[in-house]
Amino acid sequence: MRRKTVRAIDTVTGVLLTIGAISYIVYILIGRQGFDYGYVQRSYGIFLEAAKLSVYATTISFLVGMLIGFLVGWVRTAKVVPLARILGDRRKIRAEASASGVFDRFALAGVITASGAKHLFRRIADGYVETIRGTPLVLQIVFAWSIFLVYYHPPGYEWIAGIVAMTANTGAYQSEIFRGGLQTVHTGQVEAGRALGLSRWGAMRHVILPQALRLVIPPLTNEYIGLFKASSLLFAIGIQELSYVGKNQAFVSGHVFEVFALVTAIYFLVTVPVSKIIEYVERRYRIPGLGIQARPSRL
Repeated sequence: MRRKTVRAIDTVTGVLLTIGAISYIVYILIGRQGFDYGYVQRSYGIFLEAAKLSVYATTISFLVGMLIGFLVGWVRTAKVVPLARILGDRRKIRAEASASGVFDRFALAGVITASGAKHLFRRIADGYVETIRGTPLVLQIVFAWSIFLVYYHPPGYEWIAGIVAMTANTGAYQSEIFRGGLQTVHTGQVEAGRALGLSRWGAMRHVILPQALRLVIPPLTNEYIGLFKASSLLFAIGIQELSYVGKNQAFVSGHVFEVFALVTAIYFLVTVPVSKIIEYVERRYRIPGLGIQARPSRL
């Protein structure tokens, strides 16, 4: 208890010192010219509405991307048996099948087909992840926007293109998180579950997922925070999210510092509480001896 109290005091002290240092620097730079608090009071509603749009786009993209990420991550954990090994194990296949040679050939063909399909899906998933990780998000947004601009013109296609691009992006990064979480659970536990009579899906449901989900919650939250900050790139296709509105208001009103100070504060108020809550959840439900690395950086 004493250690937690000391840690909390250290955290609060660090935050206060940081705020104090930033405030002092701001005072030196512009404090003598004055800070227009009246403008902030009159205009903060505009920025809150823009922040709601940013949160909306981020949340929709994140939730759909979570489904994509889980499926892709699961596919990428699949073990592909080489064709040479399958052909070499033909004796085992023949022993498990009937004495009929026709049925034996069908069994062998089924094994080869299943292995080939698994290999194909895994390579498609690998290509998807590497393509997303190898290109910047702003390029993906503009590319999706150009497709809708040239071939489709539904109402609000800018928003659709932006959400599609962000969903594809976060799906790839979340797949790495889920893949790491699924692979962190020791295979011995899965084998023990199968030995107790669980099916492959039963082992996934009762053995792997309960542990993997606890492991992936912190990095998934970091992914949400990173995606929320990356949503500022939607300005490239004219979506009036928080950064876009801030830039326009800064140069229209002339209150450049006040505008970006307010935008910074809104980003801070959204991301910091979420990260602190997840830090507590991670400490509370951490599995001793298990953990996964943080996701690769998007920017």
